[in-house]
Amino acid sequence: MIPNITKGSRTVGLMKYLVGPGKRNEHTDPHLVAGSPVIMSWFDDAQLNDQSAVLVADEIDLNKRINDVKMDNHVWHCSLSLRDDERPVSDREWADMAEKFMDDMGFTDAGGKAPCQWVAVHHGTSIAGNDHIHIVASGVREDGTKWSDWSDFPKAQTAARGLEKQFGLIELGQHSERGLKPAEQRSDRQVGSTKEPARHRLERTVRSSAVASETEAEFVRRLRREDLLVSARFADGGRSVVTGYSVAERPPKGMDPVWFGGGKLAKDLTLPALRTAWADTPEASQEAAEEWWAAKRQQRIVHRQAPDMRRGTRAAMVGELAVDEVEARKLALDMAKARRVMSSVALDDHQTWAHVARETSGVLGAWSKATEADPGPLAHASRVLARSAHRSGVTISEPVKPGLRMAGTTSFLLAAATAPSPVAQTLIMQQMLRTIRALHDMQASNNELREARLLNETVIEHLSIVGAPLPDVPEPRLPAAETAPETAVGVERKPVPGLTEAKRPQRTPRRTSRGAEDYETELHMPDQGIGR
Repeated sequence: MIPNITKGSRTVGLMKYLVGPGKRNEHTDPHLVAGSPVIMSWFDDAQLNDQSAVLVADEIDLNKRINDVKMDNHVWHCSLSLRDDERPVSDREWADMAEKFMDDMGFTDAGGKAPCQWVAVHHGTSIAGNDHIHIVASGVREDGTKWSDWSDFPKAQTAARGLEKQFGLIELGQHSERGLKPAEQRSDRQVGSTKEPARHRLERTVRSSAVASETEAEFVRRLRREDLLVSARFADGGRSVVTGYSVAERPPKGMDPVWFGGGKLAKDLTLPALRTAWADTPEASQEAAEEWWAAKRQQRIVHRQAPDMRRGTRAAMVGELAVDEVEARKLALDMAKARRVMSSVALDDHQTWAHVARETSGVLGAWSKATEADPGPLAHASRVLARSAHRSGVTISEPVKPGLRMAGTTSFLLAAATAPSPVAQTLIMQQMLRTIRALHDMQASNNELREARLLNETVIEHLSIVGAPLPDVPEPRLPAAETAPETAVGVERKPVPGLTEAKRPQRTPRRTSRGAEDYETELHMPDQGIGR
């Protein structure tokens, strides 16, 4: 939720704008969802017009007129906007949120002082698709004293973060996924990209390529072999020290490419953050610099015979098992060992969990590329997992813990000329679900209920679609001495059933008196999420 504050002195003009058509006829059904008791007793939730807007404005200014208060910019205006991909929010929830917000901001009598007159107007989504309300309040209290606007901007941010937690909304203070800018939306329309924004495709491709790579040079080669334009930023105009990068899709003839820096795609995709997962040696740095320079100059790949880009033949057979099934079993064991490492990670070790989320998102993104012609359930799941990889306030700067990398599985999926066999996909799905369970437990333990719920919904509504047709395959087990413990720090784990069970959640959210949802914090497997 994003609060945006302005101040002025023209209450009537502001109210008329809020109930009018808007700049591009985006205002529909303007009505009050909350406000001071006297104003709400008159107007309730009836649709507003110019005449009612004047009456509401007069009531908001009443305290100033009666008490003859001399005050500039006595009108306080704040919009509370949700992300365009937020869940639907009812007028009752908006009312509860507006009342709590105004309590926190000190406009009501909740703090023991005389209240100010205020209203909250709801008039539909913005041009960008964001649902929002507008709050208009007087800076003069009923007793003639003035409401203090000292530090109101940071207070509004704090209040908004509290509403996100209480009402189960996307927590912008924790997960800083960037929204699409209008220029990006126009560019996507011009090139006919309506199924998915270019930024989302690039983010998934870059993250999958990074996770699949063992070195920085390999990462550059993978980006170029995905037919992306790649440009590096070199320090001091030299050719040996790379400080950042940008990527772009090849545009149609006659159009310029739209470039995105790694940090513009996602916080975990900056070059310093990516380097925490790769070997750092003088030889590796030199090879990477050579590949970056060749990419910038649009020259041929330098190390064309590098072993990192080998592609297997999926049709070959070894005994009764396809090559990819044999490889998938090895990779499943590697991922099981990675989960063993996860089980010892503290639940408040956000750096390590961001690494885990990035690796998992990369696997799902590569799997989407191998099996989905258009963005589907796997692409969606990859984006949801990526949210935990670019938490606000957490900059990935520490090297990834040994054993947590999933480069082998991601590389295996990216190299697939055709979709991997059903058995191979089952083996990968088993490990993905268990890893997602670990991430869910971490989020629930940190009271990130919205994020935990999104993971649960991703399994129920998306990954279950992928898992439904897959065969029931026994899960590979680590040798007894290497068996991963099923209990992470402070979290009790439960057995995970097979992938092919029914796919309906058996529990429903409970409502609280203020409209928030008390979401279940236990993640269930495909029919009920993960682990039951």
